[in-house]
Amino acid sequence: MFYIASKFLSFFIMPMGILCLLLIYAIITKNRTKSKKATISAFIFLYIICNPFLNNELFLWWEVPPTSIINVKPHDIGIVLTGGVINEDKLPIENIFLGGSADRMGQAIELYKKGKIRKILISGGAIEILGKTQKLEIEEMAKYMIISGVAKEDIILEKYAQNTRENAINCSKILKKYFPNQSYLLITSGFHLPRASKCFKKVGLKVDCFGADYISHERNFNWYNLILPREGNFGSANLLFREVIGYNTYKVMGWI
Repeated sequence: MFYIASKFLSFFIMPMGILCLLLIYAIITKNRTKSKKATISAFIFLYIICNPFLNNELFLWWEVPPTSIINVKPHDIGIVLTGGVINEDKLPIENIFLGGSADRMGQAIELYKKGKIRKILISGGAIEILGKTQKLEIEEMAKYMIISGVAKEDIILEKYAQNTRENAINCSKILKKYFPNQSYLLITSGFHLPRASKCFKKVGLKVDCFGADYISHERNFNWYNLILPREGNFGSANLLFREVIGYNTYKVMGWI
């Protein structure tokens, strides 16, 4: 219930929610001047978040910069966080369909094959929504990793975490009990690393970071990139809003 309630509440402070509120206000208000201002504000807000250059600058500011795989020192355990890595709802079930965050898994496989990590700990459980539990994403990830050349005995599964804080707590328990005093490399999306790395630090687990699934790219000063909005940037802006909200919520709760 908390999960569902949080989704509804967060909607109204996300880009789509802000736009809806502005346009609803513009429609229902009887004051033509206020209606006009709300409509103009909605279009300005939409243009700003869909502007490729500004959108990219926001991600360059927020994401942890990528690390060259050549410069990564060998680690005993690579910790990969789930979340959009596998498209769990697509049929047929015997197929493994990769999701939008699959680069997390791809980077982990490459690190493993290049000897940068010896074992891979995948963390993330299914979330029960309205009494229905989704298929476990980590099991599909493990299957894909094995197909891709990772030895089965080198994969460790943590099946119960339902958020980043629980990722850190549960992984910490496993690593401190079974793999103490070893080196750990945290692998997740570049925009997720600021929150994730601090969660692991909070539970007393020292990790190095390796970013994946980057939204940002090198600066592009072409005129169309500076001026013309792109609809795809609306989705990425929504992603950044959610992560910044999550980061600050965790900070208020004392989890980072």
